Amino acid sequence: MRRRAWMAAAALMAAMPAAAAAQPNAEQDIQISGAETFRRALAELRERMLRPGERVEDWDRGGANPDADLRAAGADDHYFLNSGDDGVSVGILTARPLADFAPAGWRVVDSYGSAAVRLPSPQLDFVPLSARYVFASRGQFRRRGDIDCTPGITNALLYEVPGAAAGAQDEAIPIMFRLLILALEGQEVCVRSDGDAARGYRSRAFLPDGRLLPELTGESVTTIVPAAPIDRLIVPPRPPAPPTS
Repeated sequence: MRRRAWMAAAALMAAMPAAAAAQPNAEQDIQISGAETFRRALAELRERMLRPGERVEDWDRGGANPDADLRAAGADDHYFLNSGDDGVSVGILTARPLADFAPAGWRVVDSYGSAAVRLPSPQLDFVPLSARYVFASRGQFRRRGDIDCTPGITNALLYEVPGAAAGAQDEAIPIMFRLLILALEGQEVCVRSDGDAARGYRSRAFLPDGRLLPELTGESVTTIVPAAPIDRLIVPPRPPAPPTS
């Protein structure tokens, strides 16, 4: 789900004009223009990501329980691996902080929230945004019937991978980091998973009233794998193909 949210943020940022002022020599005008551009982008991104689709009958009944399957396999030595056309990310069920799993060489370039917030059953996610940047987040999913719902992210870190090749979107990623978190702030999102531990799981995101969230629903498959260092498991998305002449 978070990978799909990031893709929506990236697409919006790519379509946005630069924050230029009418009088580029006036510093105050530049600051005002930049703030207005950010607010406009934030509102547009939130509307896009939370734009509902159809209401699905029995959306909250009969779903699989991947968290229970992972804990049965052993949450201390197994992770979720989310694989799709947009890369491979990792999910971990643990009360330990994000920093315990990040490779020693990774550098924190921005942060949100606090790692000290106590959560009953926290989940960590490590999502590669490019070869250079990794979005790491900590949140809480609660079981509600046969689905899992989250009130949002409580703590997030944007990591930079030293020595990684630069990507076309890297310059905008620190701004998108903030946009993505703020766009979903205060909004509960529910996830229905279908499948099993042997074949993997496919998930769909919903509003709490059962309406589908198409922008947060992708084609990725989640599997349970033995634990390994994060940098050996994640795979960044493929860079966009160069334009044809």
